[in-house]
Amino acid sequence: MRNNLRILWIAIAAFTATASGASDIEYFTHHRASVSGTLTSSLTYSAEMGYHYMLRDFAGIGISLGYWKNFYAEGWAAESNWNISSDDECPSNLYLRPSVIIKSPAVRIRDAYLSLYGEPGVMINLPYQRVAIESTSEWPKTDYTFISTTKGQWLAMELRAGICIDIGGCGISAGYMFSNYDINSQYRHLSYRGVSFNRYYPRKPVMHGAFLSLSYNF
Repeated sequence: MRNNLRILWIAIAAFTATASGASDIEYFTHHRASVSGTLTSSLTYSAEMGYHYMLRDFAGIGISLGYWKNFYAEGWAAESNWNISSDDECPSNLYLRPSVIIKSPAVRIRDAYLSLYGEPGVMINLPYQRVAIESTSEWPKTDYTFISTTKGQWLAMELRAGICIDIGGCGISAGYMFSNYDINSQYRHLSYRGVSFNRYYPRKPVMHGAFLSLSYNF
């Protein structure tokens, strides 16, 4: 983990250094709206909407609102007469993601401007999880009980790095993402009838993935 954090800060410093002379895009406004998505090694996808105030064409600060979901559960809480509901077996959550946008000097190709893109940020998840438990102790009758927790990891660092193409007021960014968020952390703090869910959901302390972002400057 310490090595991963060192790489993160080196990448941020490198983007900051290269951005110092980047003010060469003709079309520049202060407001940037975006829609973005990710796919990760933790078998999750995310979708988000964001706004950044661009201080210069190469640097901005803002926040995004998003939703992520695990699309293939690597664990399933179940015993002989109860199990987690199929609707809740895959973790998901809402989040806010404050971030900083940093771009390198752009290379102009006709009407397009191509630059390196970096976006370090912090992922703030809703610190709450609630799931349904199906109990078949009196089969064929099925009873439902809801359990919840406010424990587990809800804050994580995230870095997105790649390339950006701007044409007029429109832009597209794509590349690699890294985060130290463990998607199963909150689920591992759930328990039912004295049985901890820690045994069912593996630790996933690091996630890698890809991101795609469409933006409009106005």
